[in-house]
Amino acid sequence: MRVAIIHDGSTQGWAAADVASVVENVHEVRTALRAAGHDVEVVPVRLGELRWLQRALRADLVFNLCESIGGVARYEDCVVGALELLGVPFSGCRFSAITGCHRKHQANALLQMAGVPIPPFLLAQGNQLPPDVPLPAIVKPNGEDASVGIDGGAVCTTRKALRDRVARSLEQFNEVLVQAYVPGREFNVGFVGSQMLPVSEISFARMPEGAWPIVSYAAKWVPGSPEDEGTQPVCPARIPAALTRRIGAVARRAWDALAASEGYGRVDLRLDDAGQVWVLEVNPCPDISRDAGLARMARAQGWAYEELLLRIVDEALGRAQRAAAAAATVAPARAPNSEPIPTA
Repeated sequence: MRVAIIHDGSTQGWAAADVASVVENVHEVRTALRAAGHDVEVVPVRLGELRWLQRALRADLVFNLCESIGGVARYEDCVVGALELLGVPFSGCRFSAITGCHRKHQANALLQMAGVPIPPFLLAQGNQLPPDVPLPAIVKPNGEDASVGIDGGAVCTTRKALRDRVARSLEQFNEVLVQAYVPGREFNVGFVGSQMLPVSEISFARMPEGAWPIVSYAAKWVPGSPEDEGTQPVCPARIPAALTRRIGAVARRAWDALAASEGYGRVDLRLDDAGQVWVLEVNPCPDISRDAGLARMARAQGWAYEELLLRIVDEALGRAQRAAAAAATVAPARAPNSEPIPTA
């Protein structure tokens, strides 16, 4: 099978470590797919050109590692939208899931409509905030992922601190989400299609004294930082079976509501002191490098890294086959000897 691996190729101005991370993940996926007998081509996606799409159209499957173009996360929506419109089979989540989750307030609204428990939130487009915003509150960029814009000052305990944080965030980001901060234990649940992976917990036991127990940008992307050292994954989570089932049930409702249980992704949740499970975010197409969270959950499931990638391929092919069968079912039948309909 011909597979095109697409990735962000507009890396001018990136830090060397960020470029190396992209290249390494592409290499991991290419090696695994070639070992499985596939003909693999690596296709960079760059700003202002469509050559990548022409090459993708010649493939039987696009393995989508393009989380941005030129580092701009929202352009991922355009990449997936183009593939979906042209009917190219691709790995990962559909356009609706990715674009919906890139606007956190929209994702939260959809989760609320589906009856999924989420902390109270509001969209801040100016520094005028309602007087009843619950405190403490966490401030996040509304249109980013991967914890971009989140640091130790993201959690605010006073109205003044909240107004100041929102004002500073709006200088960098167009929209800002303000959400009630949920104290408690943090969990992640991964999915490949409808398959739920073992629950993982983030242990904050080693966080620096006085630091908020949150997964900040530094915790994810600055190896060796105090935040990185202070956010240790425990997978599978050491929790009772009944709690595992409760967390899994809430995560599945969220995954189904936003991704229709297709593609692959991760649901982030918190368990408060009263035992209520809250969904913080749904993350379609998260990092799938060998040392990332989804691969860790796959290992706990008993899958080698290569098996995880091949299951992602199988899920994408199965989805494409179902879509083709559905299209054939509803396509109007043409008589065998009928003339084609004129186009002009």
